[in-house]
Amino acid sequence: MCPKNIRDFEIKKILIIGLSCLGDNLLLTPSLKLIKDTFKNADIEIVVGPRAIEFAKENPLFSTYHIYDKRKGILRLVRNLRKKKYDLIIDFRNSILPFFLRSKFKLTFFLKEFFSDKMFTHESERILKFIEPFFGKIEKIHLYFPVKNSSREKITELFKKWNIKASDIIVVLNPGGNFIPKRWDKKNFISLGKALIKEYEAKIFVIGGEKEKNLTREIKEGIGDERVIDLGGKTTISELAALLEKSDLMVTNDTGPMHLASAVDCPVVAIFGPSNPYRYGPIGVKNYVVHADIDCFPCRVEGKCKIGFECMKRVTVEDVLKAARLILDEKQQQYLFNL
Repeated sequence: MCPKNIRDFEIKKILIIGLSCLGDNLLLTPSLKLIKDTFKNADIEIVVGPRAIEFAKENPLFSTYHIYDKRKGILRLVRNLRKKKYDLIIDFRNSILPFFLRSKFKLTFFLKEFFSDKMFTHESERILKFIEPFFGKIEKIHLYFPVKNSSREKITELFKKWNIKASDIIVVLNPGGNFIPKRWDKKNFISLGKALIKEYEAKIFVIGGEKEKNLTREIKEGIGDERVIDLGGKTTISELAALLEKSDLMVTNDTGPMHLASAVDCPVVAIFGPSNPYRYGPIGVKNYVVHADIDCFPCRVEGKCKIGFECMKRVTVEDVLKAARLILDEKQQQYLFNL
């Protein structure tokens, strides 16, 4: 359906069938960037799930985006896409969608998906291997997310409002997550926040989505310090990326914003329980994964735990604090001899 020498063809219009949520699509970005770099002048459209609209919206990689909402069915999406004719369709969802659409070439990965390593290969690398025969290899894997200048300006104003200086230690806490068992206990985040303020006089931003506003508020109130700023439900994805660009550390559960931090080179301490950091962990040179010393690590069942997600309960505040110190002590040393 797609020749190995696809790079020799004139490809002007491409449809990417992406994934459902922010994190999964961020893990696609090394592959998406490679495709864009190969066909620099091509018009690229993408299909994403409703939770990934902000990933696709105003993203310079794409000319437009389409929403694949399972609750509303696939027929309307098929009708809209069939009005167009593409030169190349690349399906990272491994769906039946390409078979209903018009295109000169179609690239799907059903067999590669079935036989690929889903335990010890990082997801971004695993997906890249799917397209390597067609687009070649890249030397270093890096996630990508474009940050709008307007978002950077908003965060700059926020810093001015709270009198945050470049020499301050800035920490972002991300206590939420769509899958509740992946959340580290909020009492632990409160204790961690208090310790970071005591040791580093850190300025702390607590972030979360609209549905997590109560959680972020409770953590701010629990820490009980004016240096804690509650941003629950108050930022767009681009604004959050701009904040992470300026931050020294993000402490997070296994969620999409963890990969957003990697995309903008913010150091990460990621807390993993019912998941697999070999496949879904943060990418970068200043990232640490904290997990319990438990026989069932890395998790193979996730939502079907027989021991009540004991893995998350065993991760202590001191475990996470030790990892945070490895990153934050380096920041402090930069200003050690400043007068």
